[in-house]
Amino acid sequence: MGIFFAVLTALSQSILWVALKKSYENLAPSIAFFFDMLFGLLIWIPFSLVVGVSFSHMGEVFFYAFLSGILSEAFVFYVFSKGEVSYTSTIFSTYPVFTIFFSLLLNHERLLPIQWVFVALVILGTLIVSSPEKINKKELAQKSFIIWPLLGALAVGFSDTLSKGIINKTSAESFLFGLSFAQIPVALGYLLYEKQRIPDLRIIKKQWQMYKFALLGSFMNVITVLFLWLAFAYAPASVASPITASYPGFVVLFAVLFLKEKVVVKDYAGFALIILSVMGMAIFAP
Repeated sequence: MGIFFAVLTALSQSILWVALKKSYENLAPSIAFFFDMLFGLLIWIPFSLVVGVSFSHMGEVFFYAFLSGILSEAFVFYVFSKGEVSYTSTIFSTYPVFTIFFSLLLNHERLLPIQWVFVALVILGTLIVSSPEKINKKELAQKSFIIWPLLGALAVGFSDTLSKGIINKTSAESFLFGLSFAQIPVALGYLLYEKQRIPDLRIIKKQWQMYKFALLGSFMNVITVLFLWLAFAYAPASVASPITASYPGFVVLFAVLFLKEKVVVKDYAGFALIILSVMGMAIFAP
């Protein structure tokens, strides 16, 4: 079940980052994150209450949820506003490496040797698919090309490992319930940092074309996070995280199926490697 939710996470991420990056042409990242906070309240709270929330460790849950809201949510919105999405997503998709490292160090996760092989193959396939066909030398000359997405990957790997620990202690539903409220101060602080105002509903309706991608990206992020923590609830972070980062493979698949784009051989090879590795993880799942 954990692998199934991890695949759904990757699928939703394939839409999420493209929509958010498109929205940054007209709006600040903090505006999109404010919408993300609102969608979280509307979706995560009802889901958590219906499935079941444990309030016994809610103070501890809120602390880790607040860290997650900053490191795994708001900071990543900021990271994707830096540089071209193809390069940013390539480097950012290495976050499972940091998740695995911190999971071994902090959560003492242990996998079978064959599972480690499939984890490595998923990461390799993801890097093959997400690597750009042509390198922009001007972009490479800027240090931010590497620094921002690498910091984002490190932040997500560390934060997700901490969140996995509290999820093991409570539940994914309890964590989502805490996260929905923890993101409120984070979103308001983010708006203040970027000197932005809370969007007016009348303006959003009037300028729908300007706001639609921010709304779509924020909605998909809330769905992505929902699937992510369900994946972490049912599978070790070391297994779930690499699958969630395989979203570049699904971008390629959608481009072929719906946009009729031509795909180079390396992308087919990378996507095939991802699919076979996910199937191998499912077979040898603990």
